[in-house]
Amino acid sequence: MKISLLRLMSVNEKEVESLIGAIIGDIAGSRFEFNNHKSKDFELFASESQVTDDTIMTIAVAKAIMETEKELKPALNEKGNNYEYNSLLENMVIKYMQEIGRKYPNCGYGGMFRLWVFTDSPEPYNSFGNGAAMRISPVGLAASTEQVACELSEIVTSVTHDQNEGIKGAEASAVAIFMAKRGFTKEEIRQKINKSYYKLDFSIDEIRDKYDFNETCQETVPQAIEAFLESTSFEDAIRTAVSLGGDSDTLAAITGSIAEAYYGVPEDIKEKALTYLDSELRTIYDEWCEFIGEKSDSNKYKVLTKYIGKLDYEQLYGTWICFGEYDGISKEPIGLPYVSFKELVDSFIREFYEFSDNHPEYQLSDYSSILHNNDIQWNRKSMKNAETECLDEQCILSLIMGAIRAERITRHAHIQ
Repeated sequence: MKISLLRLMSVNEKEVESLIGAIIGDIAGSRFEFNNHKSKDFELFASESQVTDDTIMTIAVAKAIMETEKELKPALNEKGNNYEYNSLLENMVIKYMQEIGRKYPNCGYGGMFRLWVFTDSPEPYNSFGNGAAMRISPVGLAASTEQVACELSEIVTSVTHDQNEGIKGAEASAVAIFMAKRGFTKEEIRQKINKSYYKLDFSIDEIRDKYDFNETCQETVPQAIEAFLESTSFEDAIRTAVSLGGDSDTLAAITGSIAEAYYGVPEDIKEKALTYLDSELRTIYDEWCEFIGEKSDSNKYKVLTKYIGKLDYEQLYGTWICFGEYDGISKEPIGLPYVSFKELVDSFIREFYEFSDNHPEYQLSDYSSILHNNDIQWNRKSMKNAETECLDEQCILSLIMGAIRAERITRHAHIQ
């Protein structure tokens, strides 16, 4: 049986992503690549904005993944030897990066990559350029596990960028996208990047003035991830990335791909960005959306609803607490397990405020009236027994906020 490494989307799985985050970042940053704009105050789309090699290669990688899946007729089972799949994907990446890339010879390729695109004998050229990371978003969006994201990232990347830093930069980006898509918090993403890839020991404001144009992974990927981590919305992530300067289109494309997976993308921004794609690129983009599943409007809520699964007593965000004074005689103090969710609650409150700033229709002040309109009273019994028919995204957010507000009358929010 042919084995697929990718997730097959179920008909009920709504919160999926396209490639639009990377595309928007590319377009927004394109006019500032060699004329940096060190401010978040700029027009997101302008007449001189355009898609560059970042968009072209991202779409080419998406096409390669789709064609690999079609040929191997993927199954739900992911066990077995994936050599055949990996080999075919590598060939497909080379095929479509060249085939599509040659149709856009003036889209901003670097010197070595241009030679690779147009040669008849393409070989990797020991690169650690940031092009490795700007095209990787289809991998992060489609991978079924973090391990698969890492494995596919190396396959896609090493056809050109086979130097260790190039492979690491692409993998860090793919993993950040995967984690953002799967509902990890920003702090969890930061910890993962710090532990496994780069030390994010700086802020964008600290480095902005001295940050210059740089085309390496090691001087682009950490900055792009940090721009996302400091953001308050998808649009703010793009603006933060562009304001840093440097290789603006690539940096913003990487940031945008993570931000899309985390926040979703406002419909008006998405629709405007799609007007920059010609018919061929738009056709592949639409094919990808169908392949991975159309994105629902509910996607915008997942920045908050991801917390539901984390409020689980098995995740101990606290320690055992002692009752009474320790007499120094007993081997251990008497204690009971106390599960504190203070870190999660504080993170949720912060993101809820940011969410309400970006979605005025869901201001914090409205949560009680939303509950009331669904015949839910602000008390434990009523909220616990709410009819599932009324639990749309808006009502779920109001229930979470109502519960959080009730719990915060104590020192720590905790399980009852």
